[in-house]
Amino acid sequence: MIHVVCPNCGAKLNAKDELAGQTRKCPGCGKAILIPRPDSSAPSETPRQSAATNTPAPAEPSAPAEQALPAESPPDAPAAADENAVEGVPVQLDEEHPHPAHRLERLNRTHRYLICDRTKVVAMWENNGLGWQIHTAGGFASATRNRDSLPSYGEFMLVELKLSRTDAGLRLAGIVSYRLANRWALTQLANGDDRVLSTIIGLGGLGRDQKIAVRQALKDHFMRPVWADSREVLEYLNNADHHSPGVGE
Repeated sequence: MIHVVCPNCGAKLNAKDELAGQTRKCPGCGKAILIPRPDSSAPSETPRQSAATNTPAPAEPSAPAEQALPAESPPDAPAAADENAVEGVPVQLDEEHPHPAHRLERLNRTHRYLICDRTKVVAMWENNGLGWQIHTAGGFASATRNRDSLPSYGEFMLVELKLSRTDAGLRLAGIVSYRLANRWALTQLANGDDRVLSTIIGLGGLGRDQKIAVRQALKDHFMRPVWADSREVLEYLNNADHHSPGVGE
């Protein structure tokens, strides 16, 4: 097994030995990465030098194959079938290879959250005890009860609608969007409110259709006083900038 760190999104990956020297897509960000050959070790992996003899110290015996750490997979997730991707490798983020984007550890119980594909809102969450709701032919329904309908692959953005409590009630104070891993992100919606946050791989900008979908969601699910005075957020949703991840608090 060859261990690789994606230079684009920082995901830790495992690739089979036979993929050495080949280029494959990162399952997290979709960018092409080169699988290094086992003989092209990093400097830190070269044999240790003996201070007394200036000769390489004896190499430590390798761990048996059965002790090698396999790539972890999300619960109940099937094996990856994309021949162009690194096999069996979900995105893994940890403190050793942190992504530069802000990391969310827990959904803010005052805020609201949407998940968009390229054109529409496909899931939403609020702190009402119902958990994540996904868009179905009949409207929004429980992700837990419709786990078979959750896609295992796709390009999705998590949109955080930041709400603040004022004397006049809830008011929209800001918006920020996060890019989710291409694999298994939405399957986590059925496993608990906060599980999807572990699939965030960075901040991301919203496209034109996504901004239209978010604006419509604001109108459909909030009273006008909640968002009508949020000039900065509304201007962001009305402009053509698809690079900025958000505005406001």
